[in-house]
Amino acid sequence: METQQAPPPENVVGSDLCVLVVEDDEIMRLSLEDRLRLEGITARTACDLASARHQMDKGDVAMVITDIRLPDGSGAELFEDISRRDPGVPVILITAYGDISDAVTLVKAGALDYLTKPFDLTKFIAKVRRNLSQIADTRLSADSLGLIGETFIPGSGVLGKSPAMRRIERLVARLAEVNSSVLITGESGVGKEVVATLIHQNSQRASGPLIKVNCAALPPNLVESELFGHEKGSFTGATKRYIGRFERAQKGTIFLDEIAENSMDIQVKLLRILQERVLERVGSGDPIPLDVRIISATQVDLDEAVRDGRFRSDLYWRLNVIHVHIPPLRERSEDILYLARMFVQRHAAEMGNAVTGLSTEAEAELQLMKFPGNVRELKNILERAVALCDGPRLMAHDLLPLESEPDEASPARKSPTLRESIAVAEHLTIQQTLVQNDWKIGRTASSLGISRKNLWEKMKRHGIEKEG
Repeated sequence: METQQAPPPENVVGSDLCVLVVEDDEIMRLSLEDRLRLEGITARTACDLASARHQMDKGDVAMVITDIRLPDGSGAELFEDISRRDPGVPVILITAYGDISDAVTLVKAGALDYLTKPFDLTKFIAKVRRNLSQIADTRLSADSLGLIGETFIPGSGVLGKSPAMRRIERLVARLAEVNSSVLITGESGVGKEVVATLIHQNSQRASGPLIKVNCAALPPNLVESELFGHEKGSFTGATKRYIGRFERAQKGTIFLDEIAENSMDIQVKLLRILQERVLERVGSGDPIPLDVRIISATQVDLDEAVRDGRFRSDLYWRLNVIHVHIPPLRERSEDILYLARMFVQRHAAEMGNAVTGLSTEAEAELQLMKFPGNVRELKNILERAVALCDGPRLMAHDLLPLESEPDEASPARKSPTLRESIAVAEHLTIQQTLVQNDWKIGRTASSLGISRKNLWEKMKRHGIEKEG
């Protein structure tokens, strides 16, 4: 007897987001598809790796649920594909008991979760709906980040494609429901302000103001007035009432960059605001209730600053309710080419430039660079290169600073180490062999004399992905 399928309920969370189920067991595949559709969730299926890749090429899949073992490959290979080409798509793995260790490894690498057969369908649907709801609810405009026309989805790759940055994006999504203070740490240029902006835009306070303050840039004699405001006549030159940064952030978020640069006197006043949620303008004894979320950032080791007596421990623990550490670019090399390609496209569009991308030699040059200035340095290098490039693709020499362009009077560029030279050679060999083999992974791996898995790992490490 044929089962009548109910029409999808109206306004079902995730009904406009497509879920791809990849499962070679026909009964299970159809069972999962039918249950998803009965819940009002758009679903498509694939029975093997090849058809799953074909479905992913359509570009409308919001979530993938895949068995680890497939007839022509594995869920691990599909996850690698998605991590490289569609890092914003979460992957849930279905595994038999004997393959749990493989699933755990993939979750550590960035997969969303895994389910062990047999599993409860009700819990399965709850997990899917919860994550689709999170995706739907956290779409936001990224115009202020220069990503015109794009949206932010947890794990979408706005910050990078590395597991570390995907974890940070997922954390940003989880912070949507809370108002806790956030401390962002990391070296200069890693993107602390970008993460703070995403947290605000992805929060319940997104309709309120985001007030950004660089504490290191404030004149020492005006810090208190700038942060908390002042009344007319409260000090020489105070000719009228001034509303401070905290008060301007009411119903929104204040971002205190370089928080460690504040004096002990200001730290005491910040502590009171965090404890009592009130402020007093300079020259006034009237408390003003505050409804402000505080996000702070620093490149200083605050634990060491506390030990040295340069930062109050009680303020530190008030600020450090939720800690987000952004690793330097050199520790997530897979982000270099990913971000570089994004910056080239963005700068070319902004400048109306005909530059279409990076040459293989330029990509190899980028991977040799140390980037002490992190993502900010990478962005600036590419902005200058796009502005001055006289060809359709950036070449290696376009990435060098003007003063470093070779001439008879300038010193020779430092020779690369043996390890760096080997890395460049490996990158170029893999890229060229992929092109020669029409980007067929199996054929390329065979030509190189390595396994498919080894090739995938090397491509990920070098940031190699098919263009177009």
